[in-house]
Amino acid sequence: MTTAKHLLSTLKAFHLDRPEATWEELREHLRFIAEEALGNPQGDAYGLVLDDVAQNLREIAHSVPLGLPQAQALTMAQRVVAAAEERHAGNLKPLVDLLESGKLGRIQNSFNEIGSTDSSAHKPLSVPICMSLSDSNVDAQSTKGQTFSALYAAFKAERGGDKTPNTIKNWESCTRVITRHLGDAGMATHTRATFTGLRDALLADNRKPSSVNKIMTHASMVIGWAVDTGLIDKNFSKNLMISKGAESERTAFTQAQLATLQGWAETSLLDDWKASAIALAVATGARIGEIHQLTGADIREEGGQWIMDINDNDGKTLKNSFSRRVVPLVGIPDVHLRMLAATEGRLFGQSMSGFAQLLNQMIRDLLGVKTGEGQSFHSLRHSLASDLKAAGVAVGIAQSILGHSSGVIAYDTYGSNAAASMDLMVKALKLVR
Repeated sequence: MTTAKHLLSTLKAFHLDRPEATWEELREHLRFIAEEALGNPQGDAYGLVLDDVAQNLREIAHSVPLGLPQAQALTMAQRVVAAAEERHAGNLKPLVDLLESGKLGRIQNSFNEIGSTDSSAHKPLSVPICMSLSDSNVDAQSTKGQTFSALYAAFKAERGGDKTPNTIKNWESCTRVITRHLGDAGMATHTRATFTGLRDALLADNRKPSSVNKIMTHASMVIGWAVDTGLIDKNFSKNLMISKGAESERTAFTQAQLATLQGWAETSLLDDWKASAIALAVATGARIGEIHQLTGADIREEGGQWIMDINDNDGKTLKNSFSRRVVPLVGIPDVHLRMLAATEGRLFGQSMSGFAQLLNQMIRDLLGVKTGEGQSFHSLRHSLASDLKAAGVAVGIAQSILGHSSGVIAYDTYGSNAAASMDLMVKALKLVR
């Protein structure tokens, strides 16, 4: 390869070394870089400084073969670098304008010459180096001192393409917390103390054990991926979960409480939309967001069996790919299901926040429980999982009903990947509903 190593580092930093990358993928990475430049005023060294990067980008522009997406990304990369230089000079506006544009398609300040601002101080650029693992010509130094933020950027680029917006949002949230504690510590030289210290710091922040475990799981996932892909050599983040107090604080309803909710729903189906939502959740254990997004087309009869189709059609979102499922409806009168199926569009017109607030208030009023006592609409999901387990229903069948990615989640956390037939699911639900 004739491309100089100093250019390869810049190519990789902006993912310009990936000819298969689409403009949308490159744009998302550029947005991440711009956000990093805005959120980290000191920057991370990585051996890259702004004026060097600006010069490298100019050299790449006239010497390296590029496809259209790479050319578009290179043009925008020059704008990002120029805006980052302005940020270090005390001017936030170019970065803010870039990020507010949505597609990173405009900036208010015009930079006729990238790198023309005074950068004699050699300010560092906060750019994650995302390695092409097959390139043996890259200096090994580029993998040294990798911060967690940089490893996460590479992890997301490779693994985030098929993930739902909610999953990415959770990843980003965990990463911000981890980065706040680990800072610029190099993961290539991390020790066990690095992650025991992170765990202890999270607990010192008065976070719940379950929240700490969620963050530590994300950390271990990213570090494990970095080891598997050769970015770093060792993973000392394993087996740091907290067991005491980590169980979910949301508890299942007692049989008496469940009977109260079912009884009210049955007598109120024609008078109160909340009764329909509760009846559907009792019957299926579906998440509140899944219920909220249902349309009339999602309730239908197939082969003499009423079903509820939980999907991401028409702009609906799911927690993850395992959430997409069809669940038989047992225990709800046919006449009411026909009415729901005949509904045009969404079954529930409320906003998500209003939907959740009104349903949870109704449950508190019916059962006489208070906020913070661990029982809410989500407890209907816990109740179904617990009842399926108590009835001896096979883990795979429970998983198909609840839409979980593993049996451990369904039975250890709630109360499940083998595919269960509709007949098996119907039999299982008839046992408990």
